[in-house]
Amino acid sequence: MFVKQGVPRPVVIPDWDEVPVFIIKNNLRTAGLSREDYFALLEQV
Repeated sequence: MFVKQGVPRPVVIPDWDEVPVFIIKNNLRTAGLSREDYFALLEQV
């Protein structure tokens, strides 16, 4: 789970081998992140 100031709820990234596209898109929309920012966060985990 990731928390970002100004975002009303945490963004949950499942620990699955394959994450469905709809979950990724929903997380991007929720966090207000670009696709590039999202993948940069994943690399930090």
